[in-house]
Amino acid sequence: EILELVMARENCFVKLLLLCAIVAAAAIEDSSDLRPVPRIIGGQVAASGQFPYQVSIRLGGQHICGGALVSESYVLTAAHCVYGVPLKYITVQAGSVNRMEDGVISEVSNVTVHAEYAFNNDIAVVELKKPLEFTDLIQAIPIATLEVPANQSVVISGWGRIREGGPLSPKLMYSRSVMVLSAELCATYEAFSDEGLLCLAKSSGRGFCNGDDGGPAVYRNFLIGIASFTDTSCGSGRPDGYTKVSYYADWLYSVMKKQVPNSKRRVST
Repeated sequence: EILELVMARENCFVKLLLLCAIVAAAAIEDSSDLRPVPRIIGGQVAASGQFPYQVSIRLGGQHICGGALVSESYVLTAAHCVYGVPLKYITVQAGSVNRMEDGVISEVSNVTVHAEYAFNNDIAVVELKKPLEFTDLIQAIPIATLEVPANQSVVISGWGRIREGGPLSPKLMYSRSVMVLSAELCATYEAFSDEGLLCLAKSSGRGFCNGDDGGPAVYRNFLIGIASFTDTSCGSGRPDGYTKVSYYADWLYSVMKKQVPNSKRRVST
C-alpha cells in the first residue's frame, strides 16, 4: 500500500510538470478537458463566506489544489501541490466559493516546502506578493498548536469530483464532517505510521479526492490538518490522510517569522 501511495504521489508530480510545460507554451483557460479537478465526495454546497479561509491554489490560472489562509500574506497547502513548480505559474484565489470566477487573485513571492518532504512532511507555506485585505469573504484561520482529541467531528472543504471517476460537480465548494481517529487506531493502518499525520475517518462514499489536496481540516475554528492523500480510492471506507498542523507549528511560525503564542489554546474542550 505504501508503494502504491508513493507511486500515486509521483504520478501527480509528473502531471504538474507536464501542465507547467503547457502553460509555458500557451495561455491556459480553465477547462475540464485539460485537467479534471476532483471535489469533496458526499458533501454539501458551501454558502458564500462560509469558509473565508479557504483558497484555491492555481497553476496557469487553473485550480489544482486547496489551501488555507493563515494570515494576510501566508497560505498553507500540501507540499506535493507546489513542489518544483516555478513561482511565476502559481497564483492564489481567495474570497469565492466558485473556483471559476469572482474573488481576489494574488501572485506568489515565495514557496517554502518542508525540507524533509518526501511522502511524509507534506506541507508547504505559500507567501503572497501583496497582503490580502480581510473582508467578510476573506479571513485567516488560526493554526492549532495542540492536538484534537479522538472521535471529534471535523469539517473539510475544497473543490473536486463528487465521486471517484465521476463527472465534475458544480463549481462550488463542498464540505463534510468527518471524525478524528486516535493515534493508536491510526497506527494500525500501514500508510499512517508517521506521527505527523492525522487520520480522518468517514463512511464509504465520503471524504476528499484529488484536487481537494492541500485543503483545510478545521475543528472549532482552528486549522488542524492539510489534505495529503487518500488511502486506496477516493470515497473508500478507509481513513483519509491529513498533515497534522499542530505537529509542524514551530516550523510554520519560523517560516512565517512569527513566534508560537505563549498561551497555547487547546482546541479541545
